[in-house]
Amino acid sequence: MASVGLVAVLGVGTAAGIATSAAAKPKPVHATVATAPVTTASFSFTATVSGIAKNLGAITVTGSGQADLVNDAVSLSVTLPGSVARLIPGGSAMPEVVDAVLSGGTVYVEVPSLAALLGAPWISVALPSSANAAIPGVFTKVGGALGDVNEILAFARSHHASVHSLGSSMVDETSVTGSRVTAHVKRLNLVATLWADSSDRLVQAIVGATTHRGLDISAVVNFTDYDAPVTITAPPPSQVKAIPLSVVTSVLGGLLYHVKLGTHGGKKI
Repeated sequence: MASVGLVAVLGVGTAAGIATSAAAKPKPVHATVATAPVTTASFSFTATVSGIAKNLGAITVTGSGQADLVNDAVSLSVTLPGSVARLIPGGSAMPEVVDAVLSGGTVYVEVPSLAALLGAPWISVALPSSANAAIPGVFTKVGGALGDVNEILAFARSHHASVHSLGSSMVDETSVTGSRVTAHVKRLNLVATLWADSSDRLVQAIVGATTHRGLDISAVVNFTDYDAPVTITAPPPSQVKAIPLSVVTSVLGGLLYHVKLGTHGGKKI
């Protein structure tokens, strides 16, 4: 869940920034090229979070997925470490793979350890109407952001962030140009390194953030196969158990409460 949230924050935050900084266009750091919103993308990521609880060390999750930025759909496969998997009802101390799909305004999640408890492999959560209405605009803005790194840098500079060119390098056998962005936003220290290809599309983002409460977050996200065909489908209804959003938020709230206390089921974790 941490990695899913981190990727979402990265994409939505970047896109929102570009949308609000349309009038601010500092001198591009990369070579000026004709840019266009990307329609699809594949991605992989590794995210590490530390400082959540005293008795819970650093948590690292890995995953991969695809995004259809035209049809407003995303699929993810996330590997949770044993320290997190054992907090799931029915889970164990072994790593667990969780699959998730966002399609048609509904989030579908497959958690193997929950299948016996729920009576179905997948659960579904319908998003509130306000969130559902915002989804098309978010996907459009993310597609524009991924296809135009110069706009990301323009937004950063217009909001007083420090931007430094890193020159040329290679990422996954792709020639790239890099920039480092350093910012302090609402008690959050943020450092991001962005590598763009010759078409100014984002190839890799390396993000590190530290909060005033000692929470450290780091992530590496790689993007590939822009505009290539993707297949993202929701699971069949016969394999889905619908869960109200209120129940999900209540369960997650209880889980976070126990994590902060350093206990689970009355036992130290």
